[in-house]
Amino acid sequence: MRVAAALTLVVMLSFAQLPGQHASNAGKLTIEVRNLAEQRSYGIKDSILLDFEIINSGREPVGVFAKLGMGYQGGVILHVLDSAGAEVQPPTLVHDFLDVRAIQDAKNYFELEPGQFFGTRQKFAVNELASKPGQYKLLAEYHCPVDPKDGKVGNFWSIERKSVVSKEIEFNVR
Repeated sequence: MRVAAALTLVVMLSFAQLPGQHASNAGKLTIEVRNLAEQRSYGIKDSILLDFEIINSGREPVGVFAKLGMGYQGGVILHVLDSAGAEVQPPTLVHDFLDVRAIQDAKNYFELEPGQFFGTRQKFAVNELASKPGQYKLLAEYHCPVDPKDGKVGNFWSIERKSVVSKEIEFNVR
């Protein structure tokens, strides 16, 4: 009888969300990066305008931190790959810093409904991304920099959740 009761308890707990746990399967985010100029070839002194969209592609609302920036502390990480697929260290790509006051402010959190997105638009000098002519690919990674204990909304997509990565976009530097 005790074995049956213990098995029943284990099964019930596996379906219930325990306090302190986040619903890692309850939401699904994706990221898309778009080249707004839709050019494929750039001079080293040209600029490239990119849109980064974080999309709720799941069926339930996902709590997000509304302050998006570039780099590991900003949430959107831009990767530059060479023609062989190896990551290139961009010469001067600037990273944003995480604002501790913004993390503590509840107005910087919201629930992203299914099918909705939020994002940022950034302009980069091509020479910030690549130092010499060649074929390159860009991809974006979204990784929320905020700890789950600081999240001010339900089903919060925190730093403990895995990163999501966009499809690659190609460009040529002449």
